[in-house]
Amino acid sequence: MSYPNPDSAMDLGHGVRAWWTAWAPDRDLNPQYAGIPDVPRYGMIYEHPASLGVCFGGITLDTPETAAVRPPGRPVWQVVTWEPLTLAPSLLCTACGHHGWIREGVWVPC
Repeated sequence: MSYPNPDSAMDLGHGVRAWWTAWAPDRDLNPQYAGIPDVPRYGMIYEHPASLGVCFGGITLDTPETAAVRPPGRPVWQVVTWEPLTLAPSLLCTACGHHGWIREGVWVPC
């Protein structure tokens, strides 16, 4: 597994850090996407505390840019505000049960 660069993390507090994910396919291998621009903020990977150390979760954003490329039926999170970052609904890690909100750039545990 390739871990995100710690230097590019958003520190949300409560031991939670997050990184943006991008959608940028190799168009030589995927020519069907030739006319669709890259999406620099497609989603987010977030690291959070878990009983065995740390765990990672991921989300896809609900934006016009991601709507053009995300698979149908994929769960999405709305960007209420970019600065400070606020997302809806809450984030629940299905691997470990860690649960909370990102509100005004801060992790708010549930």
